[in-house]
Amino acid sequence: MTENRASFFARLEPFLAPSVLLDVQHAYTLAKYGHRAQVRKELDDHGDPIRYFEHVRRVAIILVDEVKIVRPEMIVASLLHDVVEDAPNLPPALIEHCFGTDVTNIIKTLSKVPKEGYLDRFYMSTDWRPYVIKGCDRLDNLRSLDGANKEFRLKQIFETQGKYFPLFDRMLELVPVEHKPRAQHLRDAIRSQTATLQARNPLIE
Repeated sequence: MTENRASFFARLEPFLAPSVLLDVQHAYTLAKYGHRAQVRKELDDHGDPIRYFEHVRRVAIILVDEVKIVRPEMIVASLLHDVVEDAPNLPPALIEHCFGTDVTNIIKTLSKVPKEGYLDRFYMSTDWRPYVIKGCDRLDNLRSLDGANKEFRLKQIFETQGKYFPLFDRMLELVPVEHKPRAQHLRDAIRSQTATLQARNPLIE
């Protein structure tokens, strides 16, 4: 199914009040604006790089469709999880003004700003929500490597194994009991996707 704005919001309308949907619509628009000049390494059916916004929308879709979480602050943070790194015209102060401190703190935990010490800072967080969003982000990154060269694919595989498997184990320690089964499913999907990619991309051919 090809996603668009209508299909994205159709999945949310049964769960969210109109005023809350407006917040998500605002985040959706800001994400499109912030990433408007960026493309991904993955290619579309015509061999052209796809726009970066497709990634952040898919992260939110994984959160809702696969992890079964329809919390508005997490959907907003999913859509905006890369703007602090990639869109200098959407700084944390503006995000806080639009969506509040809670959403901003989630996004700042997810942001590699500065890059040095990123994972150490992440591990200090006891908020389970950034961990789940990071899991959705990593799963989408792993699923969308077809257009990338082998060197980049291997980098993603080893980075996931070495840096992010422990992070997602910590996610399961922190996540509330009602979300634990789906968080477990998310972690297992990341591990399975990584193993599949490793089998398809051996170091020695």
